[in-house]
Amino acid sequence: MTEAMFAGLGAFALSVALTLIAERVARRANFVARPVADRWHRQTVPLLGGVAIVVGTVAPTLIVAGAHRNILVLSVVAAVMGLVGLVDDVRRLPPQIKLLAQLVLASVLLYFGFALKITGYPLVDVFITLFWIIGITNAFNLLDNMDGLSSTIALVAAAFRLMFFVWESDTAGVVASASFLGAVAGFLLRNFPPATIFMGDAGSLFLGFFLAGLSLASSTAAYSRGVVAVLVLPVLLLAIPIFDTAFVTVTRLLSGQRVHVGGRDHTSHRLVAIGLSERRTLLFLAALSAAGGGVAALSYEVGLSYAVVLASLLVICLVLLGVHLSRVRVVPAAEKREAGTVLRLLADFQYKRQVLTLLLDACLIPLAYYSAYVIRFEDALPSEVSNFYASLPVVLPIQLITLAAFGLYRPVWQYIGLADIVRIIKATAMGVAATLVALVYLQRFAGFSRTVFVLDWLLLLILVVASRGSFRFLAEIFRPRRDSHVRVLIYGAGHGGELIVREIINNASHQRLPVGFIDDDRSKHRTSIHGVPVLGGLDQLEALVQARGAGEVIVSSEKINGNGLAQAQEVCQKLDVPLRRLLVKLE
Repeated sequence: MTEAMFAGLGAFALSVALTLIAERVARRANFVARPVADRWHRQTVPLLGGVAIVVGTVAPTLIVAGAHRNILVLSVVAAVMGLVGLVDDVRRLPPQIKLLAQLVLASVLLYFGFALKITGYPLVDVFITLFWIIGITNAFNLLDNMDGLSSTIALVAAAFRLMFFVWESDTAGVVASASFLGAVAGFLLRNFPPATIFMGDAGSLFLGFFLAGLSLASSTAAYSRGVVAVLVLPVLLLAIPIFDTAFVTVTRLLSGQRVHVGGRDHTSHRLVAIGLSERRTLLFLAALSAAGGGVAALSYEVGLSYAVVLASLLVICLVLLGVHLSRVRVVPAAEKREAGTVLRLLADFQYKRQVLTLLLDACLIPLAYYSAYVIRFEDALPSEVSNFYASLPVVLPIQLITLAAFGLYRPVWQYIGLADIVRIIKATAMGVAATLVALVYLQRFAGFSRTVFVLDWLLLLILVVASRGSFRFLAEIFRPRRDSHVRVLIYGAGHGGELIVREIINNASHQRLPVGFIDDDRSKHRTSIHGVPVLGGLDQLEALVQARGAGEVIVSSEKINGNGLAQAQEVCQKLDVPLRRLLVKLE
């Protein structure tokens, strides 16, 4: 650990110094990234930061752990990958040349024994390994689309990779990870938003290539854990780059855009578009990456059979986030091209929402059922899991049919309400009851636990409600900033007031921001509706308009009239604030 600490601190100091030097050299040599239409940054920013990351990582690693063959090979080959990226920064290499370089360098790693040993068929494993290295390399290249994003996600992934090397007692791996962490952290000091230097392709290609190779550089002890260590752990550690690449690819194909060109439609860009600041977006994606690392650590410690529940939930959450973000418009219609026939049919398919919801439930039902077994049997799970597999072909279709029979594939879940939740409770309870009856007749219920089915109902209820309510939940979390909107006070904290607040919150085109209610009913004071507080009565209207900076007062009900309405009009006229009334009627 002393060697790792020395390497990490040395890499950090070297990276900080080289980043500052690169920043000055790039400005003097006019080697900068200028704002263009399909890029996020809007100021001229120096490049060459990737050189600091490459040298800051490779130099300490070779000094401290250069005698270890795998680490030596990875460091040298990854440095060459960084050099290819630097040439691309200077001369803009054609995509096919970059891909060829990646393929050659990935083949060098394969020659020295870096391989995913998954299928047992060497040729198949070779292709999977090449796809893994090239895919992660380009994923980080795509992820480098906002200040500090690619380097922050790399830090999180490398931190967990370091932890795994410590658990495996792989000293060389610990040193390499520590050097990488130090170098990236040193660069991030100047790359965190607002960035004063960019890493360029030299940095992003090196990050992806080094991390992809590092996950293959483990000792043979890692492979003794089977598919968990060989495939699942690296995927979880690099979940965010993989998710962003898949998300951008799918959304561009469906909208008729070119996949291989730059753009402002990545996950990070859409998060900013719906209200997050760049720093909050960065921290949010880092938290998701850390969640993937946490699940990977749990899988490493207890095995995939127990951690699969959390891993599945993470994947489902990312998919739901992707569906939510895909609805955010970030590309003008003029920039879109006509999609292919098959993709156009998929995009225009009338019942895609119902089909996707059905597929989601087809994942949630086995997940809830398996989770019930994990909770009920814990350490005895291996001896009971055979009952799970034997009964799943009965459980899945019956519960899907029951959910469909209760109409759970008809509502628009963006507007989920109490009536929908009651329907879900009935549907899940009836589904589990029908499953019990079927198992009694088909398998005599021999060897099954009643507790499992009680847990199954509770877990399925939670998962279905959470999945249906996810869009409202995400809309609340990522509510757009409305600082420029007219601040309004609402007179009347009743049904009409609730309707006004809900409409203003859900429809930004009104360009209004509710800042409070006033109501003559004192029992409502110091309460809130949809997070908007009831501030006081009509006698406080003048003071509240001034204190809250209100530019408008809305009367929420036709029942408010007479002296109350006259007094509100008098105050608004005095303050030169418009007074409006909500009218809801049929004509």
